[in-house]
Amino acid sequence: MWAGRSGSLTSPGAGLRLEGDHYTGAMTSSLLTPVPRASRALAAGALWGALGIALGAFGAHALSERLSAADLAIFETGVRYQMYAALALLALGTAGYGGWPVRLLLLGSVIFSLSLYLLVGLNVRWLGAVTPVGGVLMIAGLVWLGLLNLRR
Repeated sequence: MWAGRSGSLTSPGAGLRLEGDHYTGAMTSSLLTPVPRASRALAAGALWGALGIALGAFGAHALSERLSAADLAIFETGVRYQMYAALALLALGTAGYGGWPVRLLLLGSVIFSLSLYLLVGLNVRWLGAVTPVGGVLMIAGLVWLGLLNLRR
């Protein structure tokens, strides 16, 4: 938000401050130079998103003929939530966040999506009972992030 007419723009979540023509704070010199903990979130989000796009294309082209409509929908749910998590990780990394909210979101997403991929790919139906654990971890990461920001 703008801090008056001083030309200083601050971002409470990221600890960024626009001073003149450059940023200072959690990220220095530009938005493309993240702090180390945030760069892990960015890397995880970028790699998780790239894998999600690849798996989505694989599902649409290679699996659409081989899976039932119900199993294809399960696979697509895994890809969709993987992409939601990837976008959230990219946003958190860009905002300078790291730590437990990022870890929980990533771990939850891996458990959620991987359990669905294995459920469909290996026909291991009991993995459907593992999927909610991943969902709870993703929710916990987002709730933790929300609580951190309520205290600011």
